[in-house]
Amino acid sequence: MKVCHLTSAHPQEDIRIFHKECASLAAAGYKTYQIACGKRYKKFGVRQVGIGEPATGRLRRMLGTSKNVYRMALRVDADVYHFHDPELLHYGLKLKKRGKKVIFDSHEDVPGQIMDKYWIPKPLRKIVSGLYRSYETRVVKRLDAVVAATPHIAEKFTGRARRVIVVNNYPKLDDIVFHDAPFDTKEAVVCYAGGIDENRGELIMQNAMKKVKGELIIAGNHPEEKKGNVSYIGRLDRDGVNELYGRSVAGLCILKPIENYYYSQPIKMYEYMAAGIPFVCSDFPGWRTIAEESKGGICVDPQDTDAIARAIGGLLADRKKAQEMGRRGHDYVVNNCTWEKEEEKLLELYRTI
Repeated sequence: MKVCHLTSAHPQEDIRIFHKECASLAAAGYKTYQIACGKRYKKFGVRQVGIGEPATGRLRRMLGTSKNVYRMALRVDADVYHFHDPELLHYGLKLKKRGKKVIFDSHEDVPGQIMDKYWIPKPLRKIVSGLYRSYETRVVKRLDAVVAATPHIAEKFTGRARRVIVVNNYPKLDDIVFHDAPFDTKEAVVCYAGGIDENRGELIMQNAMKKVKGELIIAGNHPEEKKGNVSYIGRLDRDGVNELYGRSVAGLCILKPIENYYYSQPIKMYEYMAAGIPFVCSDFPGWRTIAEESKGGICVDPQDTDAIARAIGGLLADRKKAQEMGRRGHDYVVNNCTWEKEEEKLLELYRTI
């Protein structure tokens, strides 16, 4: 069976799309393609069909890039198409009308996410959200399946889609190095790895670190620079991320209290635990459950810099406690939250679609 994943908004080697889903399908024997902005090459058995450089500007990407992805999808002529961006819903429906099997992979609760889009005027957000949800419903009820990245997202499709399965975005254990060296040998370093902006806690982390004797290292989509005791080191490959986790006493995930984040499952929290380091995270309902069940993290008010600083400072001061939390988190992930378990759900869908 020839299968093809489509994305107009994600990078070619996106962790969920390429390293997990596509690589798992290729390893299971499917002839696997991925169409995205970038170059042509083959890796992990996946044929990357690059369509060149990404468009500049949101509108050009949503209109021009998505159309180019669809044109290339027709050339590939796969049996199953699996797309990952809301802007591709229209083309997913067109592929279905051509007799193809089509899956929509919903990474976010998009109607809820629209309510927090700063570039949409506030008075219009509810209208736009409602219109999008109506259109999304009209499309997904005609598709073969929806893959949801979290149980919360899956609930949003109940009664709207033919078939919904949850494939959690848990870490691949063979990608993450478990660091068990004594924490007493580490410098006073905490880390954040991932996309970074104000909604993801950039300013609140900077302000909290002014009250901490230690250093925060941020790896992600930001130019390299240093602001006080906060160091930006740019994007890292997997080896670089593992090295950063090995240097760190704890990992941070202090996202702002935005509706779409409340029930999200940030991969970085699971990666921190898999690496054996504790985490400090926003006190959201779903995240609190993870912290309490794993005993590997501390929840804080994401708008209280004093509380954040106390949590970070406490872990830096008590390295024994920090390492014990890290080990508990690691055991929790190994037993409950691995891609290896989620992969089987994806393969079962493809076997029965």
